[in-house]
Amino acid sequence: MRPSMRRAVSLTRDVDPWLLLAFLALLCFGILMVYSASMAEAYAYYGTPYFYVEREIIWAGIGLVGLIAAARIHFDRWRQLSLPFFGASLALLAIVMLPHFGHVSHGAQRWISFGSFFQLEPSELMKFALIIYLASWLSSKSDQVRDFRGAVVPFSIIVGVIALMIVKQPDLGTAIVVTVVALSIIYVAGANVSHLAGICTGAGFCGYIMMHSRSYQSSRITTFLNPWSDPTGSGYHTIQALLALRYGGLFGVGLGNSVQKYVLPAPHTDSILAVIAEELGLAGAVAVLLLFLVIAYRGMRIAAGAPTPFARLVAAGITTWFTFQALMNFAVITSSVPFTGVPLPFVSYGGTSMIISMVAMGVLLNISRHATGEGFARKNIDNRGRDGGSRVPRVIPRPVPTRAPVDTQHIRLGRASDRAEAGSTVVPRL
Repeated sequence: MRPSMRRAVSLTRDVDPWLLLAFLALLCFGILMVYSASMAEAYAYYGTPYFYVEREIIWAGIGLVGLIAAARIHFDRWRQLSLPFFGASLALLAIVMLPHFGHVSHGAQRWISFGSFFQLEPSELMKFALIIYLASWLSSKSDQVRDFRGAVVPFSIIVGVIALMIVKQPDLGTAIVVTVVALSIIYVAGANVSHLAGICTGAGFCGYIMMHSRSYQSSRITTFLNPWSDPTGSGYHTIQALLALRYGGLFGVGLGNSVQKYVLPAPHTDSILAVIAEELGLAGAVAVLLLFLVIAYRGMRIAAGAPTPFARLVAAGITTWFTFQALMNFAVITSSVPFTGVPLPFVSYGGTSMIISMVAMGVLLNISRHATGEGFARKNIDNRGRDGGSRVPRVIPRPVPTRAPVDTQHIRLGRASDRAEAGSTVVPRL
């Protein structure tokens, strides 16, 4: 066997096969759909229909290198790098807002440009860095994570500052994703549910104020309730996405035959699901959703069987990230929530999001190598109802009681004597 083949076999030998297959299916399908959704715009602006898909393939190749490296490196190494990684991501998130540093596109300042080929989006990097940092910090607190002043208040400040910096770009969708992922991590760590309810209430109140403090965000709520009130303005994107769903029907108009990709804003990024639904119909959209549900299920299984609290929190955070962001994209395209732009993981076009997401998937695959394969979380029955904690089963490590040694010889003799007393014939063993 060739060395490259041996390395590929060794990489996939111990990882979760269903998680790996679901990811690879989404990646390959995403490259195909990026080409289908972008070829018209690429030819119109760059004179070749392969402009976007060529870059997507390059970024996917870079991401695969990162995934392989992350899958081979022990997950505990990330704990050692958590603080500098988080600090560097926070610095980039601040730099992108400075004049002459952040690249502005469509009224948003979210990128740091490195030439015409690649633009770094610090908010995508922060998703992964925040997961690693919170997992390292909260796993070191053990039962102190239920302390309001020692854990909940610092957690709220950290996540609140990061969310506010992302909203300033502005990017409300990513801020929501970051907040939900952070809440999932502290919940799995064992935080008091009443404390989490308070955090959610405060976050919802702040989100309500932000959405009504700017005209373009409040107009999105208005168009969500009635997109046809402004069909050529704020409701245009929602209407075109709904039309794509309507034209697609059950099995679609055929791969490459989408009409809405010529009028949809960002058909190969935030709106790629609308193109999928038009070309492959409801069946294609449901297939994509099922692949993400496989990732959600296998990811939570990996978190439940993770060998350390740090690995458990990292696995839960990464799984929540992919799953919630995908569900949010589905909700936006189907007009189930007000419009906000978030990419579909592993499917939408994008350099930073593709590479960072694939590295995170590599970390999740590495954790699956060391998972025990046990079932979902055990109930925290020791303190239930006495410490104000949750009655919901969570992934909280508890020592497994050891069984007393069993004297098998006495059991055999006892069973033999029972049979003798019942009148049966006992054949002695040699």
